[in-house]
Amino acid sequence: MQQQMEKLLHFTDAVTRGAARQRDTLRAQMAETRAKTLEQVREEAQEAARSHYDREAARIRAEAGREVSQHLMEGKRKIYLRRKQIGQEVFDQVRARIAQYTASPEYPKHLEELLAAAMRQLPGAKRVSLRLRREDLPLLERLAQSIAPVEVDCQEGSFSLGGLALRCPELGLRVDCSFDNRLEELVSHFAESFGLSVSDDEL
Repeated sequence: MQQQMEKLLHFTDAVTRGAARQRDTLRAQMAETRAKTLEQVREEAQEAARSHYDREAARIRAEAGREVSQHLMEGKRKIYLRRKQIGQEVFDQVRARIAQYTASPEYPKHLEELLAAAMRQLPGAKRVSLRLRREDLPLLERLAQSIAPVEVDCQEGSFSLGGLALRCPELGLRVDCSFDNRLEELVSHFAESFGLSVSDDEL
């Protein structure tokens, strides 16, 4: 009886130790599985966070780029309109000054000087066609006398601010000394110097 009891205790003890070993093994496996699962979940969460960040960053950059482009275009438009306004104001003042000058006593003498300068560009001309604005046609005789004996044929020019234009058919040359032409050249120079147009490289 004693011997059977010892065998039973020995068997029970062996079973208990085996169960404990299995329990410890299972615990270790569970701990390893738990650690791997947590690591995988952590990595997936980090990847999801990075993807979300990248998408949001790209969206924000695109939106900011559109806003910046809109602001730049609006700024360029305002600059263009302001430059155009300044140019208009400047040339309105120039036209007003020209009108004052062409109404002054000095203007007829200036026309003679312009005609003499134009004739120097037509050496050997015997006959010329003179263009004047309508208001200056009464000065024809005085101007023709100033370049005698050259024959002068006078016609109303297509310009309106003043000055004169001269054409010599025999030489095939034309000299434009009209104030309209000078102002047009000044407008072009002003646009180049002060940029009445706005390029993409500006700002």
